[in-house]
Amino acid sequence: MKFDDSISGLLIICFGSMVIFFAQQLPTLQFIDYGPGFFPTLIGIVLVICGLSVLAKRIVSSQGKIATWVRIDSDQDVWKSLLTIGFVIAVILFYIFTVKILGFLVTMPLVLFSLLFYFHRRLGRDLGIAVIGSIAFHSFFYQLMSVQLPWGLLTPFAGTLTW
Repeated sequence: MKFDDSISGLLIICFGSMVIFFAQQLPTLQFIDYGPGFFPTLIGIVLVICGLSVLAKRIVSSQGKIATWVRIDSDQDVWKSLLTIGFVIAVILFYIFTVKILGFLVTMPLVLFSLLFYFHRRLGRDLGIAVIGSIAFHSFFYQLMSVQLPWGLLTPFAGTLTW
């Protein structure tokens, strides 16, 4: 199943606009010009620009004509596509419901590995990327951005694991 790029572009624009709108609703800090909504606003702006570029590329390449919004190839299995979408949603829900219990450093490698292995099927490489990527994400958000990530099962080792 393939969606037309104009649908993808419009969805990206809508999502970016929502990110900007909700980021502006976050409270501002008293002595700092930017608050917690600054970074999400930048991400929203980048999303809107990306969506506009996808939409513009689609319009230019087809001279404004839109043939079909959704196309199902005869050689493509619709159930496999739906299973893939369901798997991604299930992994996201797993992360949401278990990250506070298991902690970021336990949940994130599981999530990354399951997604990478589902799509690539390379055990060693996927496991390495999941572990190194999780440590990199943790370092970036916990150390550089000062985001309090849940420790979960690793709470007794929180002081030791902070590098």
